[in-house]
Amino acid sequence: MIEDRILDGIRGKNVVIFVADEDELSPTDVPFPVICTGIGKMRMYDALAKWYGKGVEGNPVILNIGSAGSAKYPIGEILDCGSFINGGSDFIYDKIEISKEGCSVFSGDYFMSTQTFSPQLVKELSIKYDLFDMEAYAAALFCKSHSLPFLCFKAVSDNLDGSIKDWRSILSQIREGFTKLLGNL
Repeated sequence: MIEDRILDGIRGKNVVIFVADEDELSPTDVPFPVICTGIGKMRMYDALAKWYGKGVEGNPVILNIGSAGSAKYPIGEILDCGSFINGGSDFIYDKIEISKEGCSVFSGDYFMSTQTFSPQLVKELSIKYDLFDMEAYAAALFCKSHSLPFLCFKAVSDNLDGSIKDWRSILSQIREGFTKLLGNL
């Protein structure tokens, strides 16, 4: 759950939203610029680099939003994220901590589920980390490297068991949640 103090911290500020998929949030849904990056860490980092390369005025707050899998939280819940783990194909980790509060996000190269990895590995990682996505670590790394303020909100889209039936229909529910959360800022 996103606390009011976090939302108050971005209310009235220069915010730029980076989202992997336009079905997670459209530029017409919120009062901030929205940049759709495409799925994956490299696409997220590249989109941030291109945006930054055009020249940045002021000190914008970068907000990464999107969907994530979780074995700990119910589908549809929107969460604040504080630490970001880079998980590669060999599961070699690198961690960036933005805040001691908030969820941990494991950003992998593949969709995390028992259909893509062994149930034992998914269980082990689910004990250690709260959320699983494919972009947040790259956004956190870019912002840390460029001394940009960074926030990350993730909405749970699946429970990691491979039972997700229609990702696009779940994304429309997530989009509604993000629109409601951010629409009044």
